[in-house]
Formats: sequence, structure tokens, C-alpha cells
Amino acid sequence: MKDGFRIVDTDCHQIEPASMWSEYIDPAFAGREPRMDEVDGRTQLCVEGNGVTPPDAERKYPMNSPEFHEANRKAMMRFSRARDAGFDAASRVLDMDEHGVDMQVIYPTFGGQILGREFEDPELIHAICRAYNDWCADYCSLDPARLRWAAMLPVQAPDLAIDEARRAAEKGCAGDYIRPNPVLGRNLYHEDYWPLWGVIESLDRPVCMHDSGSPWIPSYGDRMDTHTTGHILAHPFEAMSAMAGLIWFGVPEHFPRLRFVHVEADAGWVPYWLQRMEQHYDFSGTAEHPELKRAPTEYFRSNFFVAARGDERTLKAAVELVGEDYFLFNTDYPHADGTFPWGMSSLVEQPISDEAKRKILWDNAVRAFAIAA
Repeated sequence: MKDGFRIVDTDCHQIEPASMWSEYIDPAFAGREPRMDEVDGRTQLCVEGNGVTPPDAERKYPMNSPEFHEANRKAMMRFSRARDAGFDAASRVLDMDEHGVDMQVIYPTFGGQILGREFEDPELIHAICRAYNDWCADYCSLDPARLRWAAMLPVQAPDLAIDEARRAAEKGCAGDYIRPNPVLGRNLYHEDYWPLWGVIESLDRPVCMHDSGSPWIPSYGDRMDTHTTGHILAHPFEAMSAMAGLIWFGVPEHFPRLRFVHVEADAGWVPYWLQRMEQHYDFSGTAEHPELKRAPTEYFRSNFFVAARGDERTLKAAVELVGEDYFLFNTDYPHADGTFPWGMSSLVEQPISDEAKRKILWDNAVRAFAIAA
């Protein structure tokens, strides 16, 4: 609790140990798990004979720029306790206690990059997702009421993703994690995914969308020539694209109880994006989109949540224009470009009502993740 507010940080991360993949992979896939190897002249995490990040990531991936590496090193000093403990669950809880965080929803770091590629063998990505989810469930077992995890899904194979969504729900995941990017030519509204959406809806879990770095799959960040500028574009633009596609192609119309959560994309774009969609709805209505039965903003209000950083200067306007019931809070712990540990204070200091702060910091996450409050 911070200044009288209970807090759910809806976007936090694992720093997966390299040994985890071999320790948790199904024995049938032993030797094919993600592992450190030298490819294209550099040591990196590899799978299916290639680096997790594509060859042109050398100019984008942060650890390959000495200047960026130094900036990252300095920023990570604030996580020295967690780093020295190997980013284990106990050090995480100590950080949460020290800074007033009641609960975290945790996503992978390297796992997110692994999901950013198409696999020759879909069974392998399924095994990788199972390995991560099993490890993460064990990790969070230290304090499962406070450490919640989002399960990696192998959307490269929707039928296998259905199997993993069901299995992960039985293991106690808080939501299902996917990237917002298209995979194998399929946007998230593609009807191949509809059986998956139906299963996740029935499981009462949210679909959590979070972009990640340097993918092999299409990314708006590819238009830029540095990690920084690519990162600026990729996260919010992929979120905006995914949201528009899901709404306009009828996913929330057909799955009215399915919740979508956008994290690490900021929230200031939401009023503009709703405005942009409404302008086109006013012009052409459902002329090209017969699955659209209501105005886009109505679908947003019934099915979507967007996480905000505590220091967003546009948050007050977003709350005033959209409402206080649709925003969550995130810090990106323990990533260098996040806002932990000052993000909580920044949100508490926002020029919005205490009721709005209470909803953003806790109440809305309780609804989004079906948390037993």
C-alpha cells in the first residue's frame, strides 16, 4: 500500500535465467530449447539455429551499442538487490514491500522475444511456452496471492495455444500473454484465433498484449534505425493496431465477456484513438465491417483496459475524456526503461481525483484480472 492506496502493478517482468529453459523443457525437446550460442558473430539466446533477435537487430538491440549499454547499466543499478539475488522471488517481494506494491502481474523478458518469431516446428514453441509457464508458476509459488503471472501462449499454432491456455489456467495464471504483432500473416482478429478467444473467455482470463524487442515478425519499430526510436514506435503503435483490428473485425462483438489488457504502451493515446475510430464510424458506419454492431467506443468500454505509467502528463486528459474505469497502472519492473520505484508516487501525485487513483491503482485491475479482492 502506498499513501493509503492498494496497488496492482500490471506490467512487471521476469529476468529468466538461461538455465531455466533446459531445466523445464519437456525431455522430448531436450537439446532444442532456447540456449546461449554464437550466431552472426555474437553470443545470444538462440532457438531453431537462429538468434532470438534477427540479424539486423545488431544495430537496434540495446546491448550492442556501447553508449546504450552504459545507460542501461546505470539505470539497472537501482535493482542491485534483485540483480545480486538473481532476480529471485524473495528479492522481488522485498522490493514490493519497500515501495508499497501489493501485487504484480509478471510477464517474461526473453520469452517475449522468443514469441516474436515464426517457428518451423510449432510443437517446439508450445514446449517452450510450457517450460516458461511451469517455471513461472513455481517462481510465483513463494507468494501466489501477490505474485501473479501471465502465461505465454504459442499463437503460432492456435490449436496448441488453446491447450496451453487451459493448462495454464489450471496452474493459476492471471492472464494469457501474447504479442500484438501479426504472426504468420494473421492479425489478432483473424478467424483462426476465434476458437482461442472463446476458450479464454470461458476461462475468465484477460488477453494481455505486450510488445517486445527486435522481433522477426512485422513491427512498426522496423521503420527506425535504432533501438530507441524503434521502441518509441513499436509498443504504442502495435497496441493501437491490435485494438482497432479487434474492434472493427468483430472480436468483442462475438466474445462480449473477453477482456483485453494493453500494457507498456502508455495510455495517453487512448482518447485520440477512440476519436479516430469514431470519425470513421461516423463517416462509413459498418459499410466494410458488418461485424461492427456498436460504436467503437462502446466496445472499448466493455472489453478493454490500458495500463498507464505513473508519470504520464497526458493521464489527466485521458481520464477526463475517456473515464477513470478503463486505465490500469504499470512500472515495467525491473526493466531499466521503466518507472520503478518512483512510478507509484508519480501516480499518487497525478492531478486527478482520489477515486480515479484508487481505480487505476487497484479497482480496475481487480475487474480486468478477475482478482478476488
